[in-house]
Amino acid sequence: MKVRDSGMPEADYWDSLFDLPLVLERMDLLETKGRIVEFGSGYGTFTLPLAEKNQSEIIAFEIEKDLVLDLEKKALSLGLDHVHPIQKDIIEEGTSFPESFVDYVMIFNLLHHEDPTSILKEAFRILKPRGIAGLMHWNYDPNTPRGPKMEIRPKPEYIYQKAIESGFKIGSEKPIDLPPYHYGFIAKKPM
Repeated sequence: MKVRDSGMPEADYWDSLFDLPLVLERMDLLETKGRIVEFGSGYGTFTLPLAEKNQSEIIAFEIEKDLVLDLEKKALSLGLDHVHPIQKDIIEEGTSFPESFVDYVMIFNLLHHEDPTSILKEAFRILKPRGIAGLMHWNYDPNTPRGPKMEIRPKPEYIYQKAIESGFKIGSEKPIDLPPYHYGFIAKKPM
C-alpha cells in the first residue's frame, strides 16, 4: 500500500528540497553504529549521502521496483556495498525482521499515512532497546513547495503523540528544526 498523496517529482528537484548534511547531523545518523533501516527510501536521497559518511549496514525499503533497482545501481557504482535496497510493502507486510534487530529506523515523510501508528509500531518492534527512530516530516505550512495536502499533513504535536502512544520516549515536545522545509524528532525505544 502506498502512502497517500506520495507522488514524487524529478530526483534532482526532490533532492534540492533538503539540507542533507544538516538532516544527517541533527537526526543523529552520522554517529549511529550498527544496522540502519530506512522506510520508504525513494530515490536514495538520504540513503546514499548517509552511506558515504557512515559504514554501518543500511537496509533501504521501498515499494516501487524501479526505485529499488535504481538505488541498487547507484550504490554499486559508488562502491557502497553496505547499502541493501529491498522492494517490499512494509505497511502491508511489515519488514519480516525479528524483534530487536536494528539500531536506527529512518521514517522520513511517511507519517501522513492513514495509520501512522502501524509504521511506528513496526519500527518499535524491530528496534533494539535504546534504538532510535528518526521521525521527519514537512513543516505544517502551506507555503512549502512540496509535501502532502494540508488536510492530511501531520502537525509536530500529532507525530509526537503518536510516537509516545507507540512506546517511544522523546526528550522534548519541541521538534528539531530541519530547514528549509522540515522538522523532526529523535524517538528512542526504552530499555
